[in-house]
Amino acid sequence: MSEHAPQVCPLTGAYLRPYFESLLAKAVSDAHHARIPLTVLWVDVDETQEGNDTHGREAMDAALSGLVDELAEELDGRGPIGRMEADAFAVSLYAVTPDMGARLAEGLRRRLAARRFHAEAGDFHLTVSAGVAGLRPGEPYGNLLDAAEAACVQAKQAGRDQVVVR
Repeated sequence: MSEHAPQVCPLTGAYLRPYFESLLAKAVSDAHHARIPLTVLWVDVDETQEGNDTHGREAMDAALSGLVDELAEELDGRGPIGRMEADAFAVSLYAVTPDMGARLAEGLRRRLAARRFHAEAGDFHLTVSAGVAGLRPGEPYGNLLDAAEAACVQAKQAGRDQVVVR
């Protein structure tokens, strides 16, 4: 068994929150030291409970796994992906500006809207809301993560299926 196994979500392959946060803390320290941009994306599936009720938990679990696959494809190895909550994921993007991060998040949003997931009740699409936050001078990792999550909440409040940049 791999030493990293307990740090990875078995369903999605994303890092579990505590390990992801340790990676983010190091990335923030490195970015401050090297004066290199660091951007965090917070991606949250829209209408998860409705999806569970309509399509079933297994179909939604498969869709979450598909979301991580799409996110990894869109990012092309640019940063680690963490499962922050049941249906929310974060990405740490070292040497990526917030504008670049917003383009990546928008690409993911479009990819997911176009992808069909399968369930006994019929095929369905996922939409996501995403928040993007760039590291500010002297900012600790917790504030950066909170800023990305807050931007995601703004995207949901503005109607879902969109990207908001702090």
